Amino acid sequence: MKLTIFAKKFELKKKKPDNVVWDEEQEEYIARLLPYASQASGPVIKIPNVDAFKQKGVEKVSKQFQTELEELKDKIKDFVKTASDTQKVYTAKFKFEPLVGETYFLYEGEKEDYLSLIAPDQWKKKFLGAYRLSSEYKWERIEW
Repeated sequence: MKLTIFAKKFELKKKKPDNVVWDEEQEEYIARLLPYASQASGPVIKIPNVDAFKQKGVEKVSKQFQTELEELKDKIKDFVKTASDTQKVYTAKFKFEPLVGETYFLYEGEKEDYLSLIAPDQWKKKFLGAYRLSSEYKWERIEW
């Protein structure tokens, strides 16, 4: 019995108090190595408000994504319009080789549409639109 009391007293003497930062393996004080305060009188650890940061980030990214989406929608609309116009003109009948940068006129024919050099104010045919051939060989509709 006396031996167990002695062993307990020895353990208590060997054990460091809770406020002492001691590494059992290295057998040294490690308070200076910790990235945080180890004493009650140390600086207060403030946890940043991460939720506000996240909310702000989500709002900014959402606006950016929405803007990019609108730009992509506009780009797709322009692409579809250009592709449709290009297909419409290339499927029309014409017996000349169009020059890049020149304006041509599309008319409705009896059997098929046709492309002409003649402006709509010079004759009375059903006018479908004025088109210019781009350097990429795409047909762009222009106002006439």
